[in-house]
Amino acid sequence: MTPIPPPSVRLGRVRGAPFGALAILAIATACASGSGAVAGGGPDGDAPATPEARLADRVLTASGIESVIDARARAFTRQVALLAGDLTDDELERLVPAVQTAFAPDLLRGDIASLLEDEAPPGRLQEVLDWLEEGSSAEARRIVEAYEPPLSLEEWLTEYTVDPPSVVRIRLVARWTEARGTGDFFVLMEQALSEAAHLVETHFRPRAEPFVPLRGDELLDRLEDSYNAAVVTALHASETVPDSVLAGATQELESEAGRWYVQTYQLAVAEAVRAAGIRVVQELSSRAGPGAR
Repeated sequence: MTPIPPPSVRLGRVRGAPFGALAILAIATACASGSGAVAGGGPDGDAPATPEARLADRVLTASGIESVIDARARAFTRQVALLAGDLTDDELERLVPAVQTAFAPDLLRGDIASLLEDEAPPGRLQEVLDWLEEGSSAEARRIVEAYEPPLSLEEWLTEYTVDPPSVVRIRLVARWTEARGTGDFFVLMEQALSEAAHLVETHFRPRAEPFVPLRGDELLDRLEDSYNAAVVTALHASETVPDSVLAGATQELESEAGRWYVQTYQLAVAEAVRAAGIRVVQELSSRAGPGAR
């Protein structure tokens, strides 16, 4: 998988001035549907056995992992079907249960938690968990979850072009978004899912075009658009979060532990998606019926 370049290679058009909000509404809406560390949820399945495994699972809960992995199977099935374009009824009947099995939320969550546990230096998971559950990041999450914006994102974007937030607020939210890696994560997930979908497509269509990751200027443009969209989404969702809370959450994420968490969590999710794609192919290969043509 092509690595995401570090933030230093990007200029970030949102910093310090209004930008083309309506032009990036579609991607902003997509970013709002799932990533980052300000959503919450509950653990799936049985509690992990070891203390470190339990810490990893709690980190995932505080990270809002359910918004990333729940209902992923249905969306992935549709993605493969659209990519292949001409799957037969028999192929679809084989694909659906294979994807449901391979992308089961408990399997995805287990893969992600295992990688976090394996990669964590001693004490790191507890350090991250402390501020995810009790620090400024936790406070920001609680405020965002409790807030019901009076305007939809689309309506807010229309008003934004007339009466935007202050430059100070934009810069603060932009820095918070950069620290969370939300825009990069969206592109990383997009690429991981596309790679997995191409892998499954080749099971049915061995002569299908191989996956080609984004590279060069195309990748940089996609990252910048995704980052800008993530900032817009964050500005809308965090309107009631005080500056002091956002600054504290940003400092937590910019710490050594925070940088480790953001990078490791995002890569773990991407690797879990890739592993799920391999499981789909294995499931398809093990099921009786017509093979790939």
